[in-house]
Amino acid sequence: MKTKFFLSIYIISFVFLFFNSNAQDSSLVKKSASVKTIWDIPHKTLWQKWMWIHRSITFGITKKQPINYDTAYITSYHKRLVITLPISTRFLKFSLIDFKSGSKLTFAPNLEYDLGISLSSRWASFIINTGVKVYGGDIDIMGKTKYQDYQLNLYGRKFTTDMFVQYYSGFYIKNSQSYSNYVSDKPYAIRADVFALNIGVSSYYIVNHRKFSYQNSFSFVEHQKKSAGSLLIGLYYSYFNADGNSTLVAQPFRGSFDTLSYIKNGHTNNFGLNLGYIYTLVFLKKFYVTGSLVQGVGGEQIAYQRDNNSVYHQLVGGAGKLNVRAAMGYDNGNYFIGGMGMVDYYLLKGSWNSAFDYSFGKFMIYSGYRFSVLKKERKLLRRLKLIDY
Repeated sequence: MKTKFFLSIYIISFVFLFFNSNAQDSSLVKKSASVKTIWDIPHKTLWQKWMWIHRSITFGITKKQPINYDTAYITSYHKRLVITLPISTRFLKFSLIDFKSGSKLTFAPNLEYDLGISLSSRWASFIINTGVKVYGGDIDIMGKTKYQDYQLNLYGRKFTTDMFVQYYSGFYIKNSQSYSNYVSDKPYAIRADVFALNIGVSSYYIVNHRKFSYQNSFSFVEHQKKSAGSLLIGLYYSYFNADGNSTLVAQPFRGSFDTLSYIKNGHTNNFGLNLGYIYTLVFLKKFYVTGSLVQGVGGEQIAYQRDNNSVYHQLVGGAGKLNVRAAMGYDNGNYFIGGMGMVDYYLLKGSWNSAFDYSFGKFMIYSGYRFSVLKKERKLLRRLKLIDY
């Protein structure tokens, strides 16, 4: 209700000021062609002050940007509207490892493949979930997974940042049949009560940013004209939590685990430095293949509660993170088609008690088209009095 109230006040105020703006603007405005900075935008009258914020944002987005890349290697399509139809899936899975016995249980979600619509422009980029499921695993075999999965990838000229918030409920034990005491007419033990949460951020500095484009393979607003690669340097952090209504190590698997690995719930904090390399191979002018491998090295703080309510805490060094990205496609400047995937693995090696390894990522096949909308964009901005005022 509060949001609707303030939105209504905003719209009413905008309309009122809009219809009272002609007399106020007539003697004070400058043509936007003469605007060099946001302080050249008229801001003396009440209407002008109201519009100054909106016009300043528009000016920042639409002003001519300096070219900070090598045009022999990269073509930019930031002024176009890019519409992509992706079929994609996302996942979060984890393993509980008993270092003493060497046993582990791998908890995996029942994946779904959904159709979406992606819109990208110099104004904003977002994906619309159509709710159309293209494919889903057999619920009778793998159980049902409920999830909220938000993975935001920001691909800039010099930096790229991945942010993620994932909540998954309902897993199946992928390696059930590797245990001789698992006897069932179904291939997997289903754990509908288990849930997991993963929150984090990972960022990279692109050393060769003038010649290499992340946006060629992963956001489609640029085109890599010649083969190029870059060293990647950055930081990462991740918080992971796993829990269930009962012990994570249930029957019939308990006999294969040491009693110290009878864990009820646990969480980890991972942090460290990223170092890796990414390369895009361009061939036949319009085809490309991209591969990236980034190794993260740092520390991990792990804590868990056992079935007997005893608690374990440990801060360890030498924990690792591995980020893998791959993409391939065809791009003729207007139409493009291809596939891409990215996976993060968080791995802990040690000889104490138990630990969690976990991974997450997404895979996608897509086709898309870039539309030239500059004339229509300018016409709309002029109607809104955001330019040529």
